[in-house]
This record gives sequence, structure tokens and C-alpha cells, in this order.
Amino acid sequence: MNSERWQKVKRLFETVVELAPAKRKQFLDESCGTNEELRREVENLLASYTDAESFMEQPAAAAVASFIIEPKNLGAGKIFGHYEIIKQIGAGGMGEVYLAEDKKLDRRVAVKILNEKFAKHESNLNRFIKEAKAASALNHPNILVIHEIGESENSNYIVSEYIEGETLRDIILKTSLDLPEILEISTQIANALVAAHSAKIVHRDIKPENIIVRPDGFVKILDFGLAKLVEQKAVGFEDETVKQNETAKGVILGTVNYMSPEQAKGERVDARTDIFSFGVTLYEMIAGRTPFRGDSMSETLANLINAEPQPLSRFSTDVPDELQRIIAKTLRKKRDERYQTMKGLFADLKSLQKRMDFESEFGQSYSPDTKAETQILKSEEMDSSLQTQKSIAVLPFANISADAENEYFCDGLAEELLNALAKIKNLKVAARTSAFSFKNRNVDVSEIGNILSVKTILEGSVRRAGNRLRISVQLINAADGFHLWSKRYDGEMKDVFDLQDEITLAVIDELKVKFLSEEKAALRNRYAENIEAYQLYLKGRFHYLKLRPDEIQKGISYFEQAIALDPNYALAYVGLAQAFQTLPLAAELPASEFSPKAKAAALRAIEIDDNLAEAHGVLGWLLFWFDWDWKTAEVECRRAIKLDPNSADAHEAYAHILSNIGRHDESLAEIKLARELDPLNLRVNALEGQFLLHAGKPDEALSRLHKTIELEPNFWLAHLFAASAYIEKENFAQAAAEANKAKQLSGGGSHAAALLIYAMAKSGEQAKAEAALEELRQSSNARYVPAYHFALAYHGLNKRDETFFYLESALEQHDPKLAFLKVEPKWNNLRDEQRFIELIRQMNFQ
Repeated sequence: MNSERWQKVKRLFETVVELAPAKRKQFLDESCGTNEELRREVENLLASYTDAESFMEQPAAAAVASFIIEPKNLGAGKIFGHYEIIKQIGAGGMGEVYLAEDKKLDRRVAVKILNEKFAKHESNLNRFIKEAKAASALNHPNILVIHEIGESENSNYIVSEYIEGETLRDIILKTSLDLPEILEISTQIANALVAAHSAKIVHRDIKPENIIVRPDGFVKILDFGLAKLVEQKAVGFEDETVKQNETAKGVILGTVNYMSPEQAKGERVDARTDIFSFGVTLYEMIAGRTPFRGDSMSETLANLINAEPQPLSRFSTDVPDELQRIIAKTLRKKRDERYQTMKGLFADLKSLQKRMDFESEFGQSYSPDTKAETQILKSEEMDSSLQTQKSIAVLPFANISADAENEYFCDGLAEELLNALAKIKNLKVAARTSAFSFKNRNVDVSEIGNILSVKTILEGSVRRAGNRLRISVQLINAADGFHLWSKRYDGEMKDVFDLQDEITLAVIDELKVKFLSEEKAALRNRYAENIEAYQLYLKGRFHYLKLRPDEIQKGISYFEQAIALDPNYALAYVGLAQAFQTLPLAAELPASEFSPKAKAAALRAIEIDDNLAEAHGVLGWLLFWFDWDWKTAEVECRRAIKLDPNSADAHEAYAHILSNIGRHDESLAEIKLARELDPLNLRVNALEGQFLLHAGKPDEALSRLHKTIELEPNFWLAHLFAASAYIEKENFAQAAAEANKAKQLSGGGSHAAALLIYAMAKSGEQAKAEAALEELRQSSNARYVPAYHFALAYHGLNKRDETFFYLESALEQHDPKLAFLKVEPKWNNLRDEQRFIELIRQMNFQ
């Protein structure tokens, strides 16, 4: 941000922060007008200031705090009272935090110094003192210990114990906690809050930043800076300090994502506010995102008051029902419907933790539930090898026909069985891309089971002679390779739908999977009655999924023939939409020519069958790739996920939208889920790397991309994204090498060529970059080169007028790559230019 612009943001911030919250919106409306970018910067700064007003903020807050306050910046060795400063470890809106040596007692401590500017305001000073007294009144091993409150060199300070460890925020950002870890952390937090509430103190700012986990797993709650006495009674310090200092009605304190509805409304709070914030934190530990988060403070507040959180089953498949019930109860909008005491919540968590520890040691068959025990006793009569077989991978069927052309039918039949089995809620089915990656590979079934995390494998063969079919199928235990069941089915082509139903139901029966009547009805939904149209559809899928331009075109031809025979064949329209949507990216063809066709096909599929998850998923892609209709695109992707929660494609599409509009935490959670559902999907693995890069995490991006390249060294897209990540790390030589590799593997793709030009220019090889750009220009005489790629190349050469010319051309062409404009870091140095601001505005980003 340039100096003049920053000064404007700073002036607005300094004015708005002094206003009552109720007057801030009107002030920003009048001051910012239609300049949404300016308003967003002020609101972000305001939100960061609000979030930073608690004790022991981490160093990440220092950048924001430096804009808000004039720091003391005490250097190492500085003597402050009887404390020797070692280093600064944090900064927040109220002051700075230092690691120091207590020279009297020879111990390391944390010293928080109230900033002089804020100390001048009596309310700030009183709040600072109240923070220390509220925390020091509590004596609990899971609550930060306050050693001293004092004044030195005209500065007020608090001294607390210094805790080695990481904040829960840092832990959540870098790893996924397992269930025992989540319960252990949660019970310690709850136990500490039981003590606080017993002393009539409400924390009012429970969030991951205010929780530190020591290396030994011990948890400490920090920052009783917003703490409030809920009764006018002494808790161990001077009576005059106990007087209830009610927050003025309408003034909101706390951190927006973790607020209770009553805090958001500026109403009186009590212990049940901490219960709600604790529930938000517990939800985030499981889901990787908060339940009510929006794109702005106002949207988050609206969600908090009106919206219900998404089910935790969307983010994790192994959350016990009891834990989901506990969390749901903590997040009730109405206080009277929540847990009424932290003691009751703690008891439920502790009980669940003990039960899970018991089951972990002795197995779930020792459940205290009488009904469960009866069922287990009955199950002993069953084949024990089948009791736990609730997951399956369907491998491509072998073609043992005389005609090699029948390969399409073998793949299609296996895929149809896979799709049918995937409709059973109680059966985990490996995604098609991962399962089919083993085609023509001699891999042991136990290895396949381990890689795909399934316990059974379904494989088969097809012999076809004219209209006669012989289908042989085997169900195999992945652990030892033994056949659990096998059968041969003979019939004619006209019987293929009945044969599929018979095989599917036989597999379900052998696995002893329970399923509902509506699931059985869904299994029998054939989508087509015309056998010839069905075969044409299978041929279309067979060719389209090879994802080469010529094969995609073949796939389109077969889909169109299937539709000509059966105009109401919804799946054929989905295939057509997917193929048309893929061409602009896989073949670098004009989106303006193919995306409208794809959208029309997707809409027709939905018109025929509104319950087709695939149709809503592809429409979601098109709405943000081509129409830039972000809100409707999100609606469609969420609809696809609701219809098929285990669709990796739907989660991938939703992750893409979320990444492109800057909702990075949500995006990373979605793409991680897509990868877990489809672990060998190269595109999903590579996209996770790209989304990590857009989230400002180039090292993590490269780690994921290197793992993708290990899966398939010749996957050009992973090399392309790796080149982009190396550019952000300013390792331009390695970036150029990766871009060149991507160019070769993609057959001279112009995206890789443009990135190579960018990297060479940034590395100082101007002449080589210019020569490569001329080569790209010459190639555009013979083929279509997207304008966005020229813009990227000129941007690397620092030719701004040409860059904007091609960006504006890309806008006219509805180039899908423009969907990255908001988050692609290579454009960061243009974001203050009016031409770029106008481009962003026309893209309708949320």
C-alpha cells in the first residue's frame, strides 16, 4: 500500500475507533462511499484492533499493533523495574509483551506494558488493572498465574508466568488434531472455566489465541482482559475493585468469530457466554474453521445471530454422536437452551473421554449399552472376517472379450457399480479416480487397501460376445488377499441394468451393510432405459476422462449421440457439461465458445433431475469460472455436497470458489477433505498446493506439490504450481526449471510458457524472456493463446500498459484464469492501481 493511501486509511481508522460501535457503520458509509477496498482495509484494521485487545497476543499481532500504537520497543538487556528484558514476544492494541528475567527470583516471566497513549485514558487503565486482578483472583493450574501488577518509568505493567508452548491457533493451523487430543485439550479448558465461573468471573474472550498448550500437553488459559464479575461480591481482592463494571449497553467486546449471540447484540452476558465461545473453539478444533465465519465482520455477526452451523460430519467422519450433541448444545442461540453451567459441560466431556479411553483399550464390544451388547453377541454367529468390512474399492474390470473395443464397457460397468455402492450411507467407497489409478498396474490388494484405506476390494472381468455377457466378480479381503465371495453372472446386453442391480445388492449383502429403503430405491435409478444410449454414454465417459483435447472431443460426440437417442438422459447432459467445461483449461480453447454450452447442458440435467449432485457441481464450476457469479456458485456447490457428501469433485469445486474469493481457511478444509476422499487424484493434490500458495503459505504449498510429483513425476500441473510457488519465494532459477518442465510435459502449453517468461524476467534474464515472449506471440498466429497468459508474461517484464491491455482483453473474453485475480500473489504490486481496482470490481468478487 502506498504512503498516501495508508495515511488515508490510518486517518479513517483513528476516527472510527473512537466512535461508539452503533455510529461506525454510518461514518464508514459516508467516508468511503463506493470505495469497497478502502472500507475493507479500515474494517480489517478495526477488527484486528478489537481482536488484539487481550493479554499475551502472539507476534503475528505486532504488524497490526504497529499501525495502531507507537511502540516502546524495549531492547534486550533493558532494565525495567527489577526485570531484565530478553526480547519482545507479542504486541496488541493495549500494549506490548516482553520475555524478561526476574532478577529477584531468578525466573523467566512475561511482562505486559500498557502503551502510554492508551494509559492516558482512565477507562483503558482501569480495564488493564481489572485484567490483572481478575486473573490473579483465580488459582487454578490451567489458568495463567499473575505475579505482580505495578508501575515503573511512568508505565503500568503486569507480570505473569512465562509459558513455553504454542497457542491453540498455531496448532490448528499447522496440523489436524485427533479426537483424543481434542478431548484432552477441551477438558482442561472446561476445567479451568469451571473454576473461573465458581469465582463469578466470565472470561468473555475464549478463542484459540488465548489458549496455550505446553510441550507436555498441559493447557493454560490466558487473557482475562475482558473478564467480568457476574455478581457484586468479593473474590479475594479489595471490595472497591469488585464493583461490577458493566459494559455499556450496545458496546461489543470480544472477538467476533467466537462471540455469543448475546455479545453480538450488546446484551448482558453471563457464564453461558463462555460456554458458547468454548463450543465455537471445540467446533474449530474438529472442522478447521469456525461455525459462523463470514467474509466480513457484519456477515459474521449476521451468521452468529441467524445461521446454524454446518454439521461436523461435513468435516470429519469419525466424530462420535455424543460429541456432536455436546457441541450442538453449546452453540444454541438461546442461552436457556445451552448448557446452563460449565460444570455440567465439563462432566459430559469427561464422561465421553473416559468412555473413549475405555473403548480404545478394550474395544467397542464392551460398550455399556445393553442393546449394543445383545447385537454383538448375535454377531458372533456371523463370519468374523465380515464384521468390520464396511469399506470398499471397486477396481476397473478386466476386458477378456475378443474385441479390445469393449474396454469402455468394462470401465463403465465398474464405475456404475461404484456409483451405486456410493449411495449407501453406511459404506465407505473409494473415489473413482483413486480406484482407477491402479488400472493395468500389478499392485498387491493389501497395498491397494492401505493406500485407499479400505478393507475390501471388488474386482471383476467381462466377456462380451455380440449381445451375450458374462460378468465375473470377486470380493477380496484386502488384509490377506483371501476371496470372501465370488460369483458369475450371465445374461444379454438388454439385461445389463438388472445385472448391475443384482451385483450391487449381492455385494451389500455380503458386507452386511444396513441400508434404508430410499437408498435401495436410489440404487435402482437407471437414468436411461435405452441400452444403446447407455452404451454411448459409457463411451463418452471413457474418452472424456482421458482429458486430452482430442479424447474430450470424442467424448462430446458420444454424449451428443446418447442425448439424440434419449433426450431425457440427465447423466449424458452432465457428461456433456463436464466435457465442454474442461476444454478451455485442458485444451486452451476460448471459454466464450464452450462455457455457455456447458452451462446449458448442466441446467438441462438439473431440469430433468434436480437431485443429481454431479449436475449441481459442474454448474457451480461454471458459475464462478465463467460467469463470476460467486454467490450462486457457492449455493450450487453446497447443494452438490448436500446431495453427495462423499463427492470429492463437489468438495474440490467448493474449495476452488472459497480460495478464489479469499476464504482460505474454509478452502483448505474443503480441499483437504477432497484429498482424503480421493487420495490419488493428482489434480486435487496439486490444487491443494495452489490454494496453500494463495493463502500465503509457499513452503506448505511446495511440500504438497512435491508429494504430488512423487505420485506422478510427469504431472505437468504440479510442476506449473511449483514454479509459481518458487516465484513467491524469489527462487527464480528453480521456478524457471519447473515452468520449463511444465511446458514440456503439457506439450508447449501457453500457461507454462508465460510463467517461464515471468520467472526468467524476474531472474534478470531479460533478453531470454523477451525472446520467449516473441515465440509465444508467434505461436498465437496458429493457435489460441489466452489473453491472461500474455498479461502474466508482460507483468513479469514489468510492462504495465501491455499487462493491463491483456488483462482487460481477458475480461472481455471471460477468461477463466481471471477468477484468480483476487488471490494470485503475483498481482499484489498492482492492487493499488485504479485500473486493477476496476478489474476487481467488474469481477464481482465478494
